[in-house]
Amino acid sequence: MHPFLHIGSLTLPMYGLCTLVGTVFALLAVFRLRKKGSPLTEDNLLDALIWAILLGFLCAKLLYFIVDPPQMPHSWREVWDLITSGLVFYGGLIGGLLGLWIVSKKTKKSIVTYADLFAPCFPLAHAGGRIGCLMAGCCYGMEYSGPCAVVLDGVSRLPTQPMEAGFLVILSGVLTAIYLKKPRRGTVTGWYMVLYSAWRFIIEFFRADERGSVGALSTSQFISLFIFAIGVFLLIRSRKEVNDFISEEGMEARTLS
Repeated sequence: MHPFLHIGSLTLPMYGLCTLVGTVFALLAVFRLRKKGSPLTEDNLLDALIWAILLGFLCAKLLYFIVDPPQMPHSWREVWDLITSGLVFYGGLIGGLLGLWIVSKKTKKSIVTYADLFAPCFPLAHAGGRIGCLMAGCCYGMEYSGPCAVVLDGVSRLPTQPMEAGFLVILSGVLTAIYLKKPRRGTVTGWYMVLYSAWRFIIEFFRADERGSVGALSTSQFISLFIFAIGVFLLIRSRKEVNDFISEEGMEARTLS
């Protein structure tokens, strides 16, 4: 566990630094992927990024406060620590989607068009954040002493943070491959929601940190059920659009003949 990087008199939080590195890779990926046939302009993309990052951060912080209500700060240092630490991923995802929705209304383009472009790239920023969690010593796994175990505060634990980071990098590659095949609108976003929510639901069983609960499920498991359902809906809807298109083409051909 190395929560801070010391460079001379400068002290940098590793969580923020790792998240920043992951975000840079995600930004490079999304601008590169936009050139592969996306109808969005660079201005559309910049607007979406600003709104998604701003609302993503605010909602990630808000959900963290709901799950783990903070104590009243008594100094400016404590206020700063309150702002710069503690985020919940699903809050960030919901806030990011809200930002994309706002921009989609302004540009009169479907939110799914934005989400399909962002979905393959966003896991890279998330992966950076998970490595930051490892450095900060949060989001840790259950006690475990087998291969690849990590030691946090003197306790040997399952390395859930790098496990999820590895999954997210693979997920980014899979979604990029799907995107490049130019599937129907909503397919990439649907697969992102289905695959990540299923992974998150499972990995939560192997975590041991305090993260709130809804009945027998953790907060993230509870939210995963809804994300999974939305993903399935998007995949069914995109498939239905294909079938409807094929049916319309066939009917038009019969009419012309």
